[in-house]
Parts: sequence; structure tokens; C-alpha cells
Amino acid sequence: MRVVVVTMTAIPQLVRTRDELKAARRVLGLSAEGLAMMVRMGDGRTVRRWESGENEVPGPVTVVLETAMDFLRQHEDISRQLEMLKSGEMRTGSMSWGSLREDNTEADIVRLSEAKRSLEQALAILTRRPPTDGGPSNQVHWYTLKRMTPRYKSDEKDDWSLPGETSPEAAIAYFVKDARFPHRLQLCSSDDLSAEFLLEKRNVIRTQSGASQRLQPGELVETLFVKRA
Repeated sequence: MRVVVVTMTAIPQLVRTRDELKAARRVLGLSAEGLAMMVRMGDGRTVRRWESGENEVPGPVTVVLETAMDFLRQHEDISRQLEMLKSGEMRTGSMSWGSLREDNTEADIVRLSEAKRSLEQALAILTRRPPTDGGPSNQVHWYTLKRMTPRYKSDEKDDWSLPGETSPEAAIAYFVKDARFPHRLQLCSSDDLSAEFLLEKRNVIRTQSGASQRLQPGELVETLFVKRA
């Protein structure tokens, strides 16, 4: 993946307005068609309607893009610190990233380089193009994230739902933002003992109601396991 080099001030923190959406698309290096494929909602014309103000930016699109902007800001922060470490301008103990305790600059360079690669992989997952026959998919799925062991507490949710054609990773990013988890989440194998959640991917039942359609979860397509990152 090509990570666009920008200044921290050029990366929007929020992606709610048409101008913020356009700025987010540009720092990701995406065309209108590319952004439509990233969020798997409509096509380039749909994105242009958002950017012109004709239509509002959908909530799931806002959350996925704000997550990508968070990743970009962290990537930029780490990149600058790596440059300062390698040039000798910064030594271990004066850094703000993570909880670095060892007075070992070389070890910190390795650690930060790994964190940088991890962020680049996360950005690649969020911005990757879905495997289609040349056009964006118009199929809709229903994602539900559930705790494997429900809390049953009024102040703690046990499940979250998201209708929309997107990748499982992007759906998880949406749930993390929506639920304000203190940690990121990631997919894991079924035999991973640290798994805490199930991500169910279902087909959608469409019911016509006047001029609009109602969406309801349908047949289960796939169940994935999720843990704290």
C-alpha cells in the first residue's frame, strides 16, 4: 500500500462534512471511484454527491474514514520519531509513543518500525479493493458483533449491528468507534483462547415499505472470531 506523506494538520480529525470527506479521500490518495470501492457503497457518483453536499455522508462511512485518519496520524507520529531517533535528534526517554522503558535507542527503532508496519497493514485492510468483476458490489450483508460471554449489564452493550457491504475488518472498525472500546479489535482464529467476540456475517432480507426498503438480518453466511488487539 502507498501511504501518502502529509503533514499532521492536513489529516482531518473528523469526517462529517463534505470538505472533510474530500480532505480524507485526498490524504488516502483515492479517487471518488476508489473511495466508493473502499467503503463498498455505490460508485464514484455516490461519493461526488456526498462531496457536493447533495447527500449526507453516511454514518458507517464516517466511522471507517475517521478510523483511517487515526491510523494515518499515528503513522505520521511514528515516522517523525523514527527520523529523529535515526538522526540522533531524539534519544530514548524523551519519546511520547507507547510505554518505552529501556534506554536502548536501537531496540526502540525496531519496536517503532514494527508499529509502523502494523499501522500500514491496518490501512491496507481498510482501503483495499474488494474482489469484484470490475465494479463495486451492490450486495448488502448484515454484520453483528456479539460478546462470547454477555455482560447483561444495563451500562454495557453485548452486541452491535451494522447493515452494509463492507469487509469484516471495516465492520470491526465501525464497532470499535461506535462502542468506544478502550482497545482495538482484530480477527483471530477459532482456537485462539483470547477471543472475546463473535462476528456474524448474514445475508439481508429486503422488505419494501412504501418508497423505501427495510433491511433485516437473514441467513447466517459466516461466523468469525474477534479479540482485543
